[in-house]
Amino acid sequence: SLYSMNKKVERLEFHEITKKAFLQALKNRREINLKMVEAQLVRRIDDRWIGFELSQKLWQRFQNHRLSAGRVQTPVLGWIIERVSESRKKKMVLSATLSNGLEVSIENPVIKFSRENFKKYIKGLKAKITDLKIEEKSLNPLPPYTTDTLLRDASAKLGFSALKTMRLAQDLFESGLCTYHRTDSTTVSTVGINIAKEYIQNKYPSLFSPRRYLMEGAHECIRPTRALDVEQLKNLISLGILRFPKRLSDEHFQLYDMIFKRFIASQMREVKLLYQCFKVVIDGNQKITENPISIISEGFNLIMSIRIANPVKEGEYSLKFARVLYLPKARPFTEGEIIALMKERGIGRPSTYAKIVATILERRYAIERNNKIVNTILGFKVYKYLSLKFGKYASEETTRKLEEMMDQIEQGKVNYKEILKGLYQEIMKIKRM
Repeated sequence: SLYSMNKKVERLEFHEITKKAFLQALKNRREINLKMVEAQLVRRIDDRWIGFELSQKLWQRFQNHRLSAGRVQTPVLGWIIERVSESRKKKMVLSATLSNGLEVSIENPVIKFSRENFKKYIKGLKAKITDLKIEEKSLNPLPPYTTDTLLRDASAKLGFSALKTMRLAQDLFESGLCTYHRTDSTTVSTVGINIAKEYIQNKYPSLFSPRRYLMEGAHECIRPTRALDVEQLKNLISLGILRFPKRLSDEHFQLYDMIFKRFIASQMREVKLLYQCFKVVIDGNQKITENPISIISEGFNLIMSIRIANPVKEGEYSLKFARVLYLPKARPFTEGEIIALMKERGIGRPSTYAKIVATILERRYAIERNNKIVNTILGFKVYKYLSLKFGKYASEETTRKLEEMMDQIEQGKVNYKEILKGLYQEIMKIKRM
């Protein structure tokens, strides 16, 4: 038993490395939740049992001891392959610029021309802007970052790999600058709200609008631990007022800036915008468009800018430029998009998102090309073999059910030993295959 040697084993829980958080944790120490320990035990045992057994099957089949498989890794590889296959199919797109400067793209248009008379056909085309309406709408800020949204944005905006983002976020956490970076909760604590309040009331008086973004679970969102934007932070470091055990690079500051702005924006007033909604018709092909054309009242846009479009008027316009393109039906996934999908489909966890994609790349099941993840022939062969022969044991559905079982163990609804017994029987079946 956990308490057989020492009756006073207790748990301290804190999500940021600051003096205040540590003292608070000392004050609110609690007993270790054995149900959570049991759920973690089952998760670790299952990861290894399934992983080791399926990996051995791969070694035998492909005569290569560098290969590996896993409950989450295998369905994720399947998504990559499916998306690459989709990207090989083409769709027709009519891309045009109207004489008023408006750019329009219409997918799969019906067009009446042959290759020979294309230029003549385009020259005679007119575009009509009709059904113009003006609406006022409120736009709320996005919630603060969780692991998956941080990894997705760092990939899209900064070009960072998931592993790199997690390494930088670990440094920011250990330096006491940000809260813990492995979380799927958007919850903002009272401490977090007060940090936002201090910063916003100083910089943007009257735009503070506190929101908790409450979610179940003990974790908090990813947020800064001080009311310091990146410029203030750099100044305090250069003056020697703030010192950290690890030197912070430009990349640390870029990530901190992204976390800080997203969090502060989440605690600011919504933005009221004027939108134009209209229809563009080119030779019977139509596209419905909705564009923000002006800001009525400011809010979080002072931290995270909103792109405003030029207003248009109803009427008929000639085409300044037009062409027909044959584009891929889909683009291969970026790392960030794969992680967003893992969160959406309920497989993987904040602590493993980055590692799963990294393992697929390490095993050479996929490679990164122009920030996109593309499977290799080896990846295709491994996935085909696993899905045909052991599909049930590494499917998306089975993996999701197992995640749900972990939650039930944590809540004390099922006995973890029963789950382990069931998993052991599964392993024995794989062994015999």
